[in-house]
Amino acid sequence: MTPAGASVTPEVPSGRLIVVNGGSSTGKSSLCTALQNLLEEPYLQLGYDRAWMNMPLRYFPFQSNEREGVWYDLDPDDSSLATGIGIGPVGRGVVSGLHHMVAALVASGSNVIVDALFLEGAWFEEAMRLWRPASPLLVALKPPLEVSERWEAERAATQAGRPRGLARLSRKEIDAHGGFTLELDSSLGTPEDTARLVIAALNGDGHPSGTLDLTEPFVQDGG
Repeated sequence: MTPAGASVTPEVPSGRLIVVNGGSSTGKSSLCTALQNLLEEPYLQLGYDRAWMNMPLRYFPFQSNEREGVWYDLDPDDSSLATGIGIGPVGRGVVSGLHHMVAALVASGSNVIVDALFLEGAWFEEAMRLWRPASPLLVALKPPLEVSERWEAERAATQAGRPRGLARLSRKEIDAHGGFTLELDSSLGTPEDTARLVIAALNGDGHPSGTLDLTEPFVQDGG
């Protein structure tokens, strides 16, 4: 019972949550940006890479404290080729912190798009436990490996010296999680084309549940 004269804070409706999971160079960032631009309501764009970028530089790959943050294992015969990726305690703390932050933002009414990289089952399980109240739309990007490797080679970061091979790493582990609403081949159209499929599912106009698997190119609007 509210005391007489006391103000009542109106309940804030929860925001909406879109989660885009996929390996390196699968088109996640491009899709998230396209979604942000095409969705009528404002959406925040968050993600693992963006969160890790907020660590002090010393926790980055090839820096003094990389084993506590994020590092690459390199081929002993070819230092330009990554054979593994490691996440230390600081890097793992960032992942868990992101999961909790997203849950809090959505609960407070913000719409959020997450650029996810579920390298480990425990990460996926924690995220789903925290995000389940928001009924997230789960999107898995699964272009052919050869396409991801081509995109990786074309990336400015790779051309600037970032190790090759990240597109191949942990792909099986990242794609192993079930329960995704949409499974999309992002090589079959532009990021905007893929975003429109996601928005249709979000609005219940196309495939609001189950799995959408694009197995052949679709025709874009206007030909």
